[in-house]
Amino acid sequence: MISPKAYLRSVKNVRRGLETRTRIVDVLSRGQLSVGEISRLAGVSRRRISYHLRNMLVDGVVERKRAGRRFYWKLTGAGQASLEESLA
Repeated sequence: MISPKAYLRSVKNVRRGLETRTRIVDVLSRGQLSVGEISRLAGVSRRRISYHLRNMLVDGVVERKRAGRRFYWKLTGAGQASLEESLA
């Protein structure tokens, strides 16, 4: 099932992208994670995860925090709320 939080305003919402972003949302619901951790838990390549995280960042669905040489990603409540409102 596709998560409503996977729909983005800045890109065309095709099925494959929606499925990948749904996996990302599901994994990030556990907490703040790195791209490698998201990739491993979602079963999707790091390259594809990075692509979708950048698009999700533009739409305000996720935010990133730098810790040393790594970036950690987490869901934002503001982005999720605005997406759910736009789909309602």
